[in-house]
Amino acid sequence: MATLYLFPTAEEAAGLLSRRPDLREQVAVIGVGQAAAAASAARLIAHRKPSCVVLGGIAGAFDGRLALCEVVAVVQDRVAFLPERYSKDYHASKVEGLTAVGSYTVNRTGEAASLCKHSPMPAVEQMEGAAVAALCQEMGVEHYYHLRAISNYVDDERSAWRIAEAVAALGERIATLKL
Repeated sequence: MATLYLFPTAEEAAGLLSRRPDLREQVAVIGVGQAAAAASAARLIAHRKPSCVVLGGIAGAFDGRLALCEVVAVVQDRVAFLPERYSKDYHASKVEGLTAVGSYTVNRTGEAASLCKHSPMPAVEQMEGAAVAALCQEMGVEHYYHLRAISNYVDDERSAWRIAEAVAALGERIATLKL
């Protein structure tokens, strides 16, 4: 199965590449935010035609049900604050052994906190997921996985974020992913 591994930043991709340099040709940096991620992912998927896409990155958790540096599988995602009639849930495959979470794709940190107060499943925020999920769905990608490592809780000061540790955990988990 041809797999494409997508990451918003080179730092997030480095966690995988340090463990699996043999995957270098299958790894791409797509940029931060919905527009950059969608544009880059569209070009890559159209050119490479993968049957499987794995999106990886860091995320902020909304509550203590998730531990810092825990790697989770985003199984449901939506763009925060679209009018309800335009809002849509996008889905990704579950990953055995990882906590399944819901997610909001946001434009800035903390933006979706009010939406997650009563979430039945643990929830995270990140900035690319719904865009890449929609694109994979529209382009007929057979298998889509979305993994995030928890770098912070949404209300944490930036200085408390554990980005390096989260990236290392993400890279380790994606390196051993059985697709």
